[in-house]
Amino acid sequence: MLIIKILYILALAVSGGLILLSDKYPFMVLFVLLLIFPVLAAADLLLTFPFIGIKGKTSASVVERNAENRLHIEIRSLLPIFDGILVIKMYNNLTERSSRQRIHFSTLPILKKKITLRINPDHCGVVDITAEKLIIRDIFGLFRLSKRPKLKFRQYILPKRIPVDLEKYLEKSNIRLDEDKFSEEKSGDDVSEIFGIREYREGDRYRQIHHKLSAKRGMLISKEYSLPIDKELTIVCSPFFDSLKSTEHFYNRVYSLSCELIENNIKHTILFKTKTNSIPTTVTEEKDITDMACVLISLKPAVAEGVSKSSLYIDGRG
Repeated sequence: MLIIKILYILALAVSGGLILLSDKYPFMVLFVLLLIFPVLAAADLLLTFPFIGIKGKTSASVVERNAENRLHIEIRSLLPIFDGILVIKMYNNLTERSSRQRIHFSTLPILKKKITLRINPDHCGVVDITAEKLIIRDIFGLFRLSKRPKLKFRQYILPKRIPVDLEKYLEKSNIRLDEDKFSEEKSGDDVSEIFGIREYREGDRYRQIHHKLSAKRGMLISKEYSLPIDKELTIVCSPFFDSLKSTEHFYNRVYSLSCELIENNIKHTILFKTKTNSIPTTVTEEKDITDMACVLISLKPAVAEGVSKSSLYIDGRG
C-alpha cells in the first residue's frame, strides 16, 4: 500500500507540473481526477463501514488435544470491501500468553465472505478467542477505518492423555482392581456372597432357604445375600509449580488417571487443594471426566513460596 501512495503522489506532482508547463486541457482533467480519487475513496469507506456484519462459531466449546478444531467466521457487507483485515487474538490462561493472527480478505456486495481459521493451541487450558480488530482500507490504500467487533468465544482445551500406572497409584489404598467389595452393614441381592443367616420370614424366596442348615436345625433357615458397594477413591491434588512444563504435565497426569479409574469402574472424587481453598469434583461416569477437566484447567496454578512442588496422592475409601 505504501507503493500505491508513493505512485499516487508522484502522479499528482507530475500532472500538476505538466499543467504549469503546458496549457493542454487533458493535463488539467487528469489533475482534477487525481484530486477527486481520494474523496471518492474516503466516501466509499464511510458508506461501507457502518453496514459490515460479522458473526462466527467454533467447532466445540470443549476440545480434545490435537482434535480437529476450527473457527468459522462470516462477514457480510452492503458495499464491496477491497482490502479488509481481521485480527484474531487467542489468550491461554495457563501460559498467560496471547497470540494474534491477521486475516486478509475482500468481499463482494451483500454476499457472505466465509473464513475458516484452524485453532491448534500448543498447550491445554482455557483459551479466549476474540476478534480484536476489523480494518478496512480503500482500493488505493490511502485511508483506513477500524473497529472492535463483538465476537468472543471460550474454549476448554483438555489435557493430553498419557500412560499412567494405575496399580502404582492404588498400592497404598485398600482397593484392588481384581476384587469385589461388599457392605458390612447392609444385605443385598448378590448371590455370590452370603451376608448372613436368619430364621425364615414370610415372603422369603425359595432359593434363599438354606436346606442343609434347615434340616439340621429342624426349622427353616434363610440366607441373606450381600450388597456390593462401588469402589470409590479420593484423589487429593496439591498443585505448586515452578514452570509451565511441570504444570501441564501435572494436568495431564490427573486427567489420565481419572480416565483410567472410570475405565475400571472406580468412582472417585478429585480434591484440588490450593493455598486458599479446596475444590472437590466428583467423577462417577465418563461424561463427568470432561467437567472435571474443565475445572482442573480453569484453576490458577499456585506458585509455592521458596520451593516449587506438586503432589498427587490417593486415599482409598470403602
